[in-house]
Amino acid sequence: MSSQPLDNDAATPGSGPTTAEPSPTPSKYLYERLGWDSLTDALEAINRASESRGVTLDPHQQRAAHTILASHASGAYLTGEVGRGKTWLIDSILTNASAPTRRMHLTAFFRAITHSMHTNGHAFAEAVTDVTAGNAVIFIDEFHVHDVADAVMLRRALNVLAEHDIALFTTSNTTPDNGHDDPMIADALTPAARHIHEHLEIVPLAHPQDYRALAHQPTGFAAGTWTIANTSGPRPTAAGNTPGPRPTATIPLPGTARTLTVNATTPDNTTVEPHTLDTTWEHLCEGSISPADLLALAEDYSTWVLRDVPQPENITRNAIQRFAHLVDVLVDADIPLHVYAPIPPEDLARAPHSPVYPQRMFSRLQLLTRTPAAR
Repeated sequence: MSSQPLDNDAATPGSGPTTAEPSPTPSKYLYERLGWDSLTDALEAINRASESRGVTLDPHQQRAAHTILASHASGAYLTGEVGRGKTWLIDSILTNASAPTRRMHLTAFFRAITHSMHTNGHAFAEAVTDVTAGNAVIFIDEFHVHDVADAVMLRRALNVLAEHDIALFTTSNTTPDNGHDDPMIADALTPAARHIHEHLEIVPLAHPQDYRALAHQPTGFAAGTWTIANTSGPRPTAAGNTPGPRPTATIPLPGTARTLTVNATTPDNTTVEPHTLDTTWEHLCEGSISPADLLALAEDYSTWVLRDVPQPENITRNAIQRFAHLVDVLVDADIPLHVYAPIPPEDLARAPHSPVYPQRMFSRLQLLTRTPAAR
């Protein structure tokens, strides 16, 4: 569905389809499905909530909020460049709505579906119903897939959500038709893109400013640091700064038989810092860690430390993509990341390979405070 122009008359909002044969239009506006009596009430509630947090919606965000809430679609696909406030805007809408909502990272959504299938013996559609049970709205942030299997799973999940009349809100740096550089994945995404055009309001959030470059709030992920140093930083707390190799230990990867090597806090290699995952680029980014592994670990560790980032020319394709996944997961979980590297984060652009959506990774890394090396 196409986005509509801002109209101050809220009595007759609507939107036109972008496809030749759209699905039937739901009877309710999105503001009604979210629990508000009127579009005016919805917009006023969102503005009040924003102002209470010391933020005023810019004109682009105001227009996007109006277009979303005034739509007859089954949800919204908010697209725009990194740092424009897409996630913040959808969060502002949904956290002030009365409709029961579940927010998930797309990888976590797939992981939960797979877990339901394996644990409960559910068929795919039953598993999606299980994961979304009790919710009228699903919010999937950072809407992108990494392989053909994910693209197929996405198409099937979208169909189930539509069949059960569950509203879907999502954000993405790309339009539905420009979802991946890999032609095989892009082709597999075509049915999902068609579904999105038919069922969701596609709303661009265009603004010249990357807000992440303007402000720094030292909480959550933004409480993390990027230390430019030729060393890997101080040892974990109890290990001190004694000479010799850094002691290591292993931790299990939840739900698997595999392990991850981490830095230990004692020379006997048996103790790790509670709630802190302290590891190296080699062990994390050059290993076999998947996005699902990162999501599971993020549930157990509230602070992450990544040491020994190599020079850009020594960074492999898989490693930079795995690092980008790490940044996505920790931002979504709002967990601080402390990095020790010989280069500033922008120098990762000199690596011979780039991750998918590099602009998002670099924008998010701007949230980390630059710190001098420990002496």
